[in-house]
Amino acid sequence: MTMKRFIKIILIAILVLAIYSLMPVAWLYLKPQGPLPPTNSQTIDSLKTNKGKYFEFIVFGDCHSGLVLDDSATLRVVKMINRELRYKKIPIDFVMVTGDLTFRGTEWDYKNYNKIRSLIRWPVLSAIGNHDDDNGGETRFDKYIGAREFSFRNRNSYFIVVDNITNDMTETQFEKLEEDLKIAQDYKHRFVILHKPPMSLYQQSWYKPETSSWSYRFMKLCERYKVDMVFSGHEHMFKTNSYGGVRYFMSGGGGMITKTPEADGGYLNYLVIRVYKDYLDYEVRKVHPPFWEVITYYMWKNLVFFIRDAIL
Repeated sequence: MTMKRFIKIILIAILVLAIYSLMPVAWLYLKPQGPLPPTNSQTIDSLKTNKGKYFEFIVFGDCHSGLVLDDSATLRVVKMINRELRYKKIPIDFVMVTGDLTFRGTEWDYKNYNKIRSLIRWPVLSAIGNHDDDNGGETRFDKYIGAREFSFRNRNSYFIVVDNITNDMTETQFEKLEEDLKIAQDYKHRFVILHKPPMSLYQQSWYKPETSSWSYRFMKLCERYKVDMVFSGHEHMFKTNSYGGVRYFMSGGGGMITKTPEADGGYLNYLVIRVYKDYLDYEVRKVHPPFWEVITYYMWKNLVFFIRDAIL
């Protein structure tokens, strides 16, 4: 076999694999809109009958539905999430999406998000992100998703979802948060979810909320009322750290392309949180992007960072 023919075969194979990896998102777009998935309030109602003190829940964010790059990657994340069933250890109660459900808040974006979340095996709860109210998207969020701020009990744990898409919190929001945190003291575990993290866990990030007054106040409230974990997205990566006895997570790798180095957490991901009575545990699941995105974006992103690190 000549070298020219060998290269031709390799290129054809790459093209075939790339086209094959595009098929799931093509199927998503051709799939007719089915019944609307439950709203946040309806999903919360479905959790009220859960019993026992052993359970899991899943967290991811920033799927940015509506753009082919994002939808293709989110389908990979959803496929991996649905495979969690194979472990059959303890029940998975729900999936929490930490905002930026849509690319730009359009009707097309929300319809694609509805299709995607309908593919997830478990009930889905959705926080609002700063892209979800673009182009009048707040009315679509209200229509399809429902409540933007809410709290609920699940088994021995209490969950609080906060809307901070303006990169701030009002006095009314702080009062409501503290009321919820007081109620949460009757439960063994306390979790808070909001789209924008109160502190960037990545030192090189462009996003620096810790210089805002709301950030310190929010974190001190979480510390005072012994919140176990705070989940956020906004930054398209995975990072975690502890402050004041509270574990903070950024899990914004739910579909939107990642821009930070993979070694720093710039990869598609979701979290599995396990509750064992008094104890908590978590794992981050790294998700590989579809092949066509590897050859059109991620391969080149990794090459750029490799060259940068080799030169500097």
